[in-house]
Amino acid sequence: MTTVTGAFGNGLTTPVWVLQHLLGILGIGLWAGQAGGTAVWQVPAAAVTAALAAGFAAQMGLRLPYAGSGLAASLIVIGALVALGVRAPAVLAVLVAAVAAVFHGHAHQGPPLYWAGFAAGLMLVACGGLGLSIAVTQAESERAVRVCGGAVAVAGVLDLVGVI
Repeated sequence: MTTVTGAFGNGLTTPVWVLQHLLGILGIGLWAGQAGGTAVWQVPAAAVTAALAAGFAAQMGLRLPYAGSGLAASLIVIGALVALGVRAPAVLAVLVAAVAAVFHGHAHQGPPLYWAGFAAGLMLVACGGLGLSIAVTQAESERAVRVCGGAVAVAGVLDLVGVI
């Protein structure tokens, strides 16, 4: 088996190997898929941009109070939005996704190649959530996507209480 190594590979795999990042960014993709329209590309792009900006800010010394709790809360909020099938205007969806993604990017630091890999990994996971939303809705129903959102919210609660 070949592994991805180096700064780029480390950044690329971080959104997959860290459960909170995987679920949060998948949730953002699911929500973008539910919203449809321009949110399909704007919400994931805003999330990736905000995560990178937060990571750069942290690398430059800016600290985010309650970052761990904020990460768990972002899972709860994004998961609940998907579970409830909330269809927000694109501007509001972009803002919510960006705020949630700040907590996913803040904990990371690395050289430029790490950030390139991290951005690619985040976008791939968000697109995976988007594709999952579309495929599950077509194959099963909107209810199945909502169940996925509920699972993300439950994971956020478990993270908040220290189980995961």
